[in-house]
Amino acid sequence: MNNTADNDNVQNRLAIAGRFCTKSQQAEKPLFFIGSSPSMAAKIIAPDYPAAGVMVSANALRSRKSDFAVGNWILDSGAFTEVARHGAYRSGSQSYYEQICRWAACGNLLAAVAQDWMCEPFVLQRTGLSVSKHRELTINRYDDLLDLNPPVRIMPVIQGYQSSEYLQHLVDYGDRLTPGAWVGVGSVCRRNGKPDEIANILRTIKLVRPDLKLHGFGLKATALESPEVRSLLFSCDSMAWSYSLRFSGVDDSVQNRSQVDMAHKYQVGVADRIAGAYHRPIPRTAGAGNGQGRKSKWNSGKTIAIRVPEKFAPKLLDLARRWDTEPDPEDK
Repeated sequence: MNNTADNDNVQNRLAIAGRFCTKSQQAEKPLFFIGSSPSMAAKIIAPDYPAAGVMVSANALRSRKSDFAVGNWILDSGAFTEVARHGAYRSGSQSYYEQICRWAACGNLLAAVAQDWMCEPFVLQRTGLSVSKHRELTINRYDDLLDLNPPVRIMPVIQGYQSSEYLQHLVDYGDRLTPGAWVGVGSVCRRNGKPDEIANILRTIKLVRPDLKLHGFGLKATALESPEVRSLLFSCDSMAWSYSLRFSGVDDSVQNRSQVDMAHKYQVGVADRIAGAYHRPIPRTAGAGNGQGRKSKWNSGKTIAIRVPEKFAPKLLDLARRWDTEPDPEDK
């Protein structure tokens, strides 16, 4: 275990341990786990506004041989890649169990997420199965994994798309979900732009099982701006900070300091939102001063809004005003 990683995360460990042992069923602020590759896991935690830990995908570890330095972390099952892209898991529960056993010695593995089946419409179209079947398969995978007696906590996942479907999944789990269990809530990451929908799902689950500690998968900063979403969550994760990198073909080496800086900056933004200290700036609207005026002073009739490179805007406006005051050759 890397001593640097220990030092980077020691400030979080007592707080996290207290959160898991507390008798209170509702955390004041949700724990945030930042998505990371194994190679960045030891350096990705921001020193001033630290995340509670990192989330590492089983897919990122599939071909890895050596241990990696990390503090507190969650092992994600890689469900999105498996189900959404391939239509099913490409390997059985035994393979995932072996991964859990292999990587449990690295850092402080708080939980391994069960192999769930998401229920978004595009995923159902990919698999050709129903929501109820996806819920059934999610529980089957959870049971299979527990039967193997893994060395760490397994985080079950409640699935559905409508609120009533999540409730039915709670019923299906029965007494598998013990009092105060740390439970994931699936199929919410594509709703970051609609925090009211996320809050409604979380609220519905909490009305039936207020004891559960809910984890929101893939919740971006926009969703965390909602006070209600924050109040209903025990924890959440996101890898949104690396979105541009994942589609740029840039190597994720820890030698690339810009990537570490991006991750640190993202944690600052999330910390502000979790603390309720972030206020989204009012977007600039069209006005008479920028040539897209609602109170148009143009002579040539109605206007339209266009987007142009900022450096060209003044010249284009000057040219447009000259045209607006000059006779149109077609009118002659």
